[in-house]
Amino acid sequence: MPQQWTHTEIFMARKYRKYIYSFFFASIVLFSAKSSFAAGLCCQLSSGVQESLSGVAAPASEELSVQFTYSFTRMDKVMQGTSVTSLDEASSSTNYTSLPVSMDMIKHTFTAGYGFSPKFKGFVSLPYLRNTMNMTMSNGVGLGWMDMTMEPISAPGDATVMGLYRIYTDREIRPNKALTAGIGIKTATGSSTKTTSSGKYVHAHMQPGTGSWDPLVSLLYTQMMNPFLVQADMTHQFATRNRQGYEFGDSTAINLGTTYAVAREFNVSAGLTYLHVAGADDRDGKYTNLNSLMDDPANTGGDSLWLSPGIQVLPIKNAMMDVKVQLPVWENVNGIQLVTRYRVVIGMAYRF
Repeated sequence: MPQQWTHTEIFMARKYRKYIYSFFFASIVLFSAKSSFAAGLCCQLSSGVQESLSGVAAPASEELSVQFTYSFTRMDKVMQGTSVTSLDEASSSTNYTSLPVSMDMIKHTFTAGYGFSPKFKGFVSLPYLRNTMNMTMSNGVGLGWMDMTMEPISAPGDATVMGLYRIYTDREIRPNKALTAGIGIKTATGSSTKTTSSGKYVHAHMQPGTGSWDPLVSLLYTQMMNPFLVQADMTHQFATRNRQGYEFGDSTAINLGTTYAVAREFNVSAGLTYLHVAGADDRDGKYTNLNSLMDDPANTGGDSLWLSPGIQVLPIKNAMMDVKVQLPVWENVNGIQLVTRYRVVIGMAYRF
């Protein structure tokens, strides 16, 4: 998980003898993570918390931070297990009459943080999503396939509330090591009941929200290894069942990352994230259609490994801009899934 503001501040503390404790919660992407939508693994990351607080500017004590983040996720690759497959292979080897071709997700996220004390920070994250999907559908045996585009889904997503508490540091001034724990909840503010023109529910993983209240726990360790800052963190999201009987599945993200201060106004970063997402369960069958690959719960969940290179720019005091690319380097999905090819995240933050 990219802990960008924390990296910058600790680097500045070492180099310019300033003391600011700032930690923030981030878990990949990787993620949408829920990062790809069309099938459990990616969809789960994007609608979950793994990236909702990614790159957030953490405030010092009695300080406010705000951040706007834009992310674009492109999904146009079909996988079965660990192998890339094609739509032709999927259509000939299964009984599905509806297959996803591609999906794009644009997410705008506003996050505010406040430092209640030197040890405790609180955050609220509010996303707005726009999801589009292209599909292909069978015209019948021997009649070929017809391409179609679903109506875009544009709506607020699930808000996240998170608190971080620093439980250990080796020293109060210019610390080299620190351990921070977090607890929070992903709320059910986003709609999970969007319908098509025919009155049926839109694909569960294309909904702007999950409809569930999901507890979150995290643990973050940082260590200065001049001229690098190294960090390791873990976040677990406990998925709960929504009112429609759908449960997306628990998810765990484990990250190892580093930041290098090239200059006072410029840093480079890199992260490696392992993501596990459990398969979804549609108890009441309200979202299930076994003729559609997207609507078969068997095609949800899996494991993946993500690489996240990025840069950070500090143009003026208390401001930061960061850009990162998230790329899946290994995936093992349940069933057959449309997965993420790449994701781009751009963030702008300011502390007051």
